[in-house]
Amino acid sequence: MVSLVVLAGGLAYGAFEMPSQEQLQAAAEDPSQFAGLLVDASIDQAAETAKDVITQIVALDLEPEEEDARAAEIVRQLFRAMPEDQWPALARSFGRFVAASPTASLSRALLSAMQQAIIQVGDVELGNTFGNAYNLAMQTIAGAPGGGKNVPPPPPPPPVAQPYEGQQFP
Repeated sequence: MVSLVVLAGGLAYGAFEMPSQEQLQAAAEDPSQFAGLLVDASIDQAAETAKDVITQIVALDLEPEEEDARAAEIVRQLFRAMPEDQWPALARSFGRFVAASPTASLSRALLSAMQQAIIQVGDVELGNTFGNAYNLAMQTIAGAPGGGKNVPPPPPPPPVAQPYEGQQFP
């Protein structure tokens, strides 16, 4: 009997479906639609959805100020949609998802706008949590664009020697 209740509760909680491309684009064009996409979402699902909408905002080819403002509004709505006691975990998850997206992490101004929105909703410590998770994910192999490997550049090719006088090449 108890297992049925637990199973039913798990099924009810798992009702979240990732938004379609059309829903993501609509939320990018009108950020007020974003909160409706997060119904029944877990922390990771909500963070990924926010990252996907921000990616769509970048694809809209807006002025940088408008792009930053829309992304900041998405981030504010993301945090307001979740219980406050889950905000640190949400900041970490969102930082990892943003780091894994070349589009979402392309502009330093966009990253700054997202972090400022987190600070406005929460506090500086929450903004630092996002920043630390982002930086750590960028340094790991699986978390960053290009694998996140900090590989030194290859050495230059060896110099090509000029032929000696009288030396002939086949």
